[in-house]
Amino acid sequence: MVVISRGAFLKAAAATVAATILAGCSTGSNDESTSNSSVESGPYTVKHAFGETTFDSVPQKIAVVQFWQNPDALLSLGVVPVGAPIVSWGGNDNQSTPWFDKKLEELGGEQPTRYDETDGPNYEELAKLEPDAIFSPYGDMSQEIYDKLTEIAPVVPAPEGVGSWAASWQQTVEMAGKMLKKEDDAKKVIEDTEKQLKDKAAEYENLQGATFIAGAFDNKQNTFGAYTSSDARPRFFSLMGMELAPYIKEHEGGADSFFVNVSAEVIDQLEADAVWAWTETEEDIQKTKDNKLFAQMPALKNDAVVFESDKTFGLALSATSPLSLLWAVNETDVLDNMSKAVENTKKAA
Repeated sequence: MVVISRGAFLKAAAATVAATILAGCSTGSNDESTSNSSVESGPYTVKHAFGETTFDSVPQKIAVVQFWQNPDALLSLGVVPVGAPIVSWGGNDNQSTPWFDKKLEELGGEQPTRYDETDGPNYEELAKLEPDAIFSPYGDMSQEIYDKLTEIAPVVPAPEGVGSWAASWQQTVEMAGKMLKKEDDAKKVIEDTEKQLKDKAAEYENLQGATFIAGAFDNKQNTFGAYTSSDARPRFFSLMGMELAPYIKEHEGGADSFFVNVSAEVIDQLEADAVWAWTETEEDIQKTKDNKLFAQMPALKNDAVVFESDKTFGLALSATSPLSLLWAVNETDVLDNMSKAVENTKKAA
């Protein structure tokens, strides 16, 4: 078993999934969540992982570094970006996402100008926007990056005590609320989202208390990479009322790890009622099923593995936000498929 750090994995994946910048926003919209957006003027401070940031007034143009979670958090609070990074992995024809576009339409906002941040923060494009603030609770923030960004505008990074790639979608929304002086709205967004997700999950009684594993098969290395409880995907299934399989809990190694490699030799120990497995192509699914070593996994024997190769859905569960999660449960068959997988395990018992 090998534990891979979150930073190392995501940096390696950067060539595939572009980390980008979302820039500029205006707080005006027709969304009801902005009904209490009028706040008293005057200096206020937001505490965070790199210290604290003081604002003289609520920022009106907010540039966002890293498109995972961050832009959706602002949009969920009625803040419409005027600039955003290209969503090159899992994106649509607008170089955006379907959940972002749906909320944008509800707010009556205009599609933001798109630009690339494959190699990290695009300082030049950020500076052109002349933002009032830079928002990036989720992402690969370092002291060096933070210092460079502060030369452009005040920065709101991860919360106190939270490292790179570690902020939950709830924490990202909370930080947006603090920056915009909309803490009550942020709390309501989180509560409403969690309630809608739980209500949807309650429609599937057999998911409640069922064990799961989320990860990916590697046919070249003959390993299964299982996401730990600190990753967004297990967090999602746990919110649906499911329980992370005991083997993963015992071997996840610590809060800073999010990915555990399990060799094929011990894959028969990965007991779970259902397994959600990411795969790059449809062809890989058949390769996995034909792999005699992987065949020892109980879930494969029981036809209880849910394979997923849709990149947009993969992004929705990776770059989790109030917008992406509700899109996932309402616009895809993920819960149907997991429910069928649990039923197949019960039938095989």
